[in-house]
Amino acid sequence: MKKLLYCLMLISVLMLTCTVAVAEGELPTEPFTWAYLATIAGATVATVLIVQLLKLPMDRVWKIPTRIIVFLIAAIVLLLATYFTQGLTWDNALLTLLNAVIVALAAMGAYELSFAKLEHKG
Repeated sequence: MKKLLYCLMLISVLMLTCTVAVAEGELPTEPFTWAYLATIAGATVATVLIVQLLKLPMDRVWKIPTRIIVFLIAAIVLLLATYFTQGLTWDNALLTLLNAVIVALAAMGAYELSFAKLEHKG
C-alpha cells in the first residue's frame, strides 16, 4: 500500500511540474532534454527524483543535511544543462548558481507537499 501511495505522489509531483512547464511556455515532448533541464521546472523534477534516489544511502553513510544535498544536486543539474545548451561562462555560471537556490527551494517544497506527508502517516 505504501509503494502505491509513493507512486501516486511521484506521479502527482511530475504532473504538477508539467503544469508549471506549460505555464512557462515549454511543454516537454521527451522525458528529459538538456533544454528542459535548463528550466526551473525541469531542474526541479530532476532534483526531486535524484535526491529521493540518493537520500537513504547517503543518510546511512554520511550525516549530511538533506538541504545541502538538494542544493548541490540542483546546482549540478543546472550547471550541466547550461553547459550543454548555452555554454558555461563565469557570468551565466553565477546566475545558474542563483537559480539553483530557486530550484532547491522548489524541490524541497515539492517534497513537503508529497513525500513528507506520507512519511508522517507511516
